[in-house]
Amino acid sequence: MDKADQNKRSGGAKITFLGNFGQKNLGNEATLRAIVENIRARAPDAELVCICTDPPVAAAIHGIETLPIHALFADPKFLQQNAITKLVRKLSIGIPNEIRRWMLALRALRQVDMLIVPGTQFLSDNICGPWGWPYWTFRWCIAARLRGSKVLFVSVGVGPLRHPLSRSFVKFALRLAVFRSYRDQMSKQYLRSIAFDRSADPVYPDLVFSLPQVAFAKDSRNKRTRPTIAVGVKDYHGQYDKARTDLPPEQIYQRYIGQLTHFLEWLLRGGYTVRLVIGDVTYDTQVLQDVRLSLAELQLNYGDDRLISEPIESIEDLLEQLATCDLVISPRFHNIVLALMLGLPAVAISYHEKFSALLESSSLERLNVAIDNADPETIIDKFRELESYQDELKEQIAHNVARYRAALDEQYDRILDLLPSRLSRVRK
Repeated sequence: MDKADQNKRSGGAKITFLGNFGQKNLGNEATLRAIVENIRARAPDAELVCICTDPPVAAAIHGIETLPIHALFADPKFLQQNAITKLVRKLSIGIPNEIRRWMLALRALRQVDMLIVPGTQFLSDNICGPWGWPYWTFRWCIAARLRGSKVLFVSVGVGPLRHPLSRSFVKFALRLAVFRSYRDQMSKQYLRSIAFDRSADPVYPDLVFSLPQVAFAKDSRNKRTRPTIAVGVKDYHGQYDKARTDLPPEQIYQRYIGQLTHFLEWLLRGGYTVRLVIGDVTYDTQVLQDVRLSLAELQLNYGDDRLISEPIESIEDLLEQLATCDLVISPRFHNIVLALMLGLPAVAISYHEKFSALLESSSLERLNVAIDNADPETIIDKFRELESYQDELKEQIAHNVARYRAALDEQYDRILDLLPSRLSRVRK
């Protein structure tokens, strides 16, 4: 008797998650952590599996079984596009391998009760094109339905879907779902704009707001003589909206580093303590080094304790470091979400409409700066505005976060009500 059969006999159910997890984007990992911990608390007998982009890393982070979302069966170097290998790829590699991937998907979803796509901006072709995330979602959702599994999209972000094929893949997958919810009205409106109108679909907050209450580093804010400002960095090369500018990616990046450096200079000269934070372990670490080098060229005179840049390798590291700060400025979406969850007012340096949707719901809509317009003077003005009414904001943020958590509790109850009645369940 295999593990799946044992699980059925024991009265549990099998829930499988699908998404871009395991690559140490801390926002994505926090999303998976939130739904895993909440389902574990409510359905302790459930077997949890994650189909993701980097299974070994995701397994180590979340402590659940993992499977590859898109298995590779040939050396990628052999699949380079040229006159000869393009034909070889289609006839002898591409089609047979894709058939094999479908068979593996059907096997992986045997006796799965639910396939859940949780949160994040997975329903997008911005970086991967139509044959990346949109097609992978399409493939796994069809396989789930063929296996009799229920498909759910839970607090997902949507768009952009620039290619017509991407839109077709995503809309087809969404139609297969027994439950769909979006993390903001903007995602729902975007789907309506591409002819997918499901007015009854609910909007629930970002899943990261449902992270369990954990013990963070001891808060030392009341013991300091100067405020500590968390400043996030991001590997920004203009990759999210190519229509905004004709500048080459490297020039966009250097402009961003220069603007950030001047803002940090202003903070340090003003007597603030600065803590540099990241949101993606893979992509943001180099940005930290570039910022430190750029600051070094200014030859500022400040103590070693005034510019803090400690390693961040996990969600826990990020939360502990943010918890020691007074205010947050960041271009990473989930850095802003985590700041709000900790009750910290924040300025968003935004590259996507999802920032506007988040901040409008949190009474921070005035503190949103488009990243391509984030000159130092604009950021300084927004920072001063944030400082001027931070106490008022903290009260509003606390109220909103409590409301978000209550709404997400309701959503977990709704989705778990769709599980077979045999599943042992604990209501929160």
